[in-house]
Amino acid sequence: MKAHKPTNVKYHNLEMLRQIFRSGASFSSKELSERTGLSVVSINKLLIDLKESGEVITQEEAVVTGGRRATVYRYNPNVKQLLILQFAEAGTDMAGHLFVHNLFGEIINQWLLTADELALEPLKQKIHQILNEYPAIELLVFGIPGAELEGKLQIMDFEPLYNLNFRQLMEDEFSLAVLIENDINAATLSHSLNQATQDIFVSLYYPKNYPPGAGIVINGKIFHGKHGLSGEIKHLPLEHQGVFPKDFASLEKQIEEVLQTIISMYDPTQIVVYTNVTQFSEIVLQEIRTRLKTIFPYFELPEIRLAKTFQEDYLNGLVHLGLNYLISKEKR
Repeated sequence: MKAHKPTNVKYHNLEMLRQIFRSGASFSSKELSERTGLSVVSINKLLIDLKESGEVITQEEAVVTGGRRATVYRYNPNVKQLLILQFAEAGTDMAGHLFVHNLFGEIINQWLLTADELALEPLKQKIHQILNEYPAIELLVFGIPGAELEGKLQIMDFEPLYNLNFRQLMEDEFSLAVLIENDINAATLSHSLNQATQDIFVSLYYPKNYPPGAGIVINGKIFHGKHGLSGEIKHLPLEHQGVFPKDFASLEKQIEEVLQTIISMYDPTQIVVYTNVTQFSEIVLQEIRTRLKTIFPYFELPEIRLAKTFQEDYLNGLVHLGLNYLISKEKR
């Protein structure tokens, strides 16, 4: 067996401590020694590095153990932060939800931007302002109602940013890493978390005044397709595809047709339907399920459910992507 170099052993041990600290609890050197199997002397040497980097801080209140006061350490979730921007439907217009998150996924601050404030120049000014206030931000995450194709937002429901090389513009402006993800992809990823990884999850999102979209997660990974076009169901040959807002009968018919297509193509484990049209209820969805059962008599239909938490799931998916990026960056 190939022996690890000393630097690799140290790196492995540091990463082991980071994972323990990310649980959110506080630990003494002795407790860390018991959890890792490393000596207290080795733990204290590793803690020096983690304290110098700002990742671990000393707990203000010490713990009494057997009459002696032991220093306790905890993770500093604000050593790195991420800035998330969600583009979201707001009536007939678009709004922006801006969040600063720490490494525990906690919201540190948030802002609501109007459509005018989402145009390129005012948006850059706002982000500069936030970065000045929160210098620990190391990553920008943008959730968009569209798709980035060949480096440009060639599908984008917010016209001022349409066809821009948005990622490159943001990287050049702020010298930070940038992630861009489709809104329903992020929401679907959120639903797939804490589920079996060897499954297929699909979500449909029907805004009131914009084209619908679908997200597909296979084995825990977002399926984008070769060019990033996967899930753009507005290109399906459906009746009254480009008419918004839709009358309710057209909406119901189209959702049923898309569900039939999704089941035929992907045979998923679960399908979640989001819609901003309040008339689309669980009763309506149950009627669709009944009709689909006659089309697919071979097996039990996948779980098809109606969800009312699109913005929350959308944000959770973006947070998950951002935190995974920052944590994996530590490993590189």
